Amino acid sequence: MKKALTILSAITIFTGITFVPANAHVSVQMRGYTLVAGQSSRVYLSLGHGCAYQNKGYPTSDFIVKVPVAAGKPTPEFHYGFKTSVVASTTVDANKTPDYYLVTWKASTLAHAIDDGTFYDFGLKVKWSITPQLINFETTQICYTPAAGGKKKPLYLSWTITDGTTKTATEDTEFGPAPSVTTVKAA
Repeated sequence: MKKALTILSAITIFTGITFVPANAHVSVQMRGYTLVAGQSSRVYLSLGHGCAYQNKGYPTSDFIVKVPVAAGKPTPEFHYGFKTSVVASTTVDANKTPDYYLVTWKASTLAHAIDDGTFYDFGLKVKWSITPQLINFETTQICYTPAAGGKKKPLYLSWTITDGTTKTATEDTEFGPAPSVTTVKAA
């Protein structure tokens, strides 16, 4: 076991791979990018499934991430078949910096939606605050089911809990912990 830990440590140091434990159904993947406070980086949010309703799975059509000011103004990764938007919050600090940004990837057609049961990563270019801290990326997946009269019924996977509590699912919404990272002080 000691030898395995030594090898894993060496791989981590020499390749720059950062392991971030999965802490939600949307997990964080750093892919070797830095968690050092004050530096520019990239973060990948990995969804692992779509929505379930009446024992049937539905694909994710919309993926929304609330990026806090501690991660700077994000630049979303391009994904073919998705329209992307970045909208600043209307609440600002004393310097008129938005409190957060909402980044949305919206599938242009159902064929581009992320199938239930498959993994998919959405990337963001960020710049960490100079203060090391826990940074939550509250995320929401939206899936659509066929409904009466040809309308679509939205279903939500709301990975927005940041205080360690739990919330009971409703007919159309499942709740869970927000994915997060902890930035570190420079060596």
